[in-house]
Amino acid sequence: MKTYLSAQESTVQDNASIIDVTEQNIQQLLEGSRQVPVLFDFWASWCQPCQQMAPLLEKLAGEYQGKFVLAKVNADEQQNIAAQFGVRSLPSLKLVYQGQLVSELDGAQTEGALRRWLAPVVDPDAAQAEQEEQFLEQVRQAIEAGHGEQAEQALRQTLQEQPDKHAFRALLVEYLLGEGRSDEAQSVLAEVLEDVEELRPFRARFALLDKLDGGGESLRDLAARIDSDPTPADLHAYGLRAAAAGQFEAGLQALLTLLRDHPDYQDGVARQALLEVFDCLPKGDPMASRYRRKMFTYLH
Repeated sequence: MKTYLSAQESTVQDNASIIDVTEQNIQQLLEGSRQVPVLFDFWASWCQPCQQMAPLLEKLAGEYQGKFVLAKVNADEQQNIAAQFGVRSLPSLKLVYQGQLVSELDGAQTEGALRRWLAPVVDPDAAQAEQEEQFLEQVRQAIEAGHGEQAEQALRQTLQEQPDKHAFRALLVEYLLGEGRSDEAQSVLAEVLEDVEELRPFRARFALLDKLDGGGESLRDLAARIDSDPTPADLHAYGLRAAAAGQFEAGLQALLTLLRDHPDYQDGVARQALLEVFDCLPKGDPMASRYRRKMFTYLH
């Protein structure tokens, strides 16, 4: 097994510290845990799962670069320390932070399980970000499954408690736009006055809706007419509303159809609408380039 750093060769503050625990340095480690989490790994030479998990723990200690100390405890040689921590089986992991046992894990673990277990204490920001992404994905799935009202309620409740969660606000604005509730969407967006990256695209999208003469039809209602016998007004409204809701390809296709079939509608409004949607897309977006070529084909 790897020869780990002794207490004399390493300190709790070292990056990716891996320390052999003895009666002489256990108190130093516990004191050090007030600043840096300490992961006590109880192992034995005869424990095969311990041997298998050791390189995973060492790998994580290196990746986290000093965010926690890996403290190796040979349970056969340090029986008093094992008893002090209440170790009953091996391998056994004890996570100590700020002088307190905050979490423990027994038995062989996969790398993924170890990462998930460590994250809330060792890297709380990353753990929080992962939880937020999981929440957003659940909300997106609920909307796609037709449970928009429940999704909206969950987003509004979260924003009431945490108004700085701009990714949540962006999803709520997108949902409201998709439902044709542009006034409510604008109201939700207006609650944030500063220029926020997650919300910036919606400023341009709302400019698209300003081109329409009122009307609060949902994308669902407009899409039903688009699929049957759309009027030029339907194509125009759907194109702008779809783009405003982030469904850029659907919106561009509707506006391209308007340009092809009704090039003179409202003095050639289709061309201008296409250009305005292009402005909502990131610079160099391949979708914009593709539809620009198609637009020029119909114009010439």
